[in-house]
Amino acid sequence: MKYRFITAFTILPLLMSACSSGGEATPEPGEYQQTIKITELDFPGFTEADKAAMTTEMEAVGSAAAGKFCLDGKARGQWKEASSQMAGVMGGHCDTISDKGTATRMDLKMQCGGTANGDVAVTMTGKSFASGYESRMDFDFADPESKATAKLALEFTAKRVGDCAR
Repeated sequence: MKYRFITAFTILPLLMSACSSGGEATPEPGEYQQTIKITELDFPGFTEADKAAMTTEMEAVGSAAAGKFCLDGKARGQWKEASSQMAGVMGGHCDTISDKGTATRMDLKMQCGGTANGDVAVTMTGKSFASGYESRMDFDFADPESKATAKLALEFTAKRVGDCAR
């Protein structure tokens, strides 16, 4: 299975739009800095060096200046916009299997087909706070032709760092 799939540059918009200290609340408007941690990376044919390089690249790009973004606070669930953008980032067609989330919790399962990487099952969980969020995304890839499978799991957090530039 050839994985063109998700590089740091194709997943970054998704991660930046999916949106943590204190009790659960909708994140306040402002500029946020995101931090990404790869917790699982298992692709057929990837050496340990390949995994280390990809992990370093994705974590660095997603956590650097490119990881800054603004939430305007106009929509209660704005921090969860990743779910609505999944189809655009993955390509193909994504269907929501279940969405048990609230304005402050993400609990979403999706199935995407026809992507450049075959079929992809996506699970997103997380919670938001007045000053940020904590989330996890799990991707399970399956090539319908070769039956090869792959996994990618990411944890990301964001903290409010100030007001949005006007």
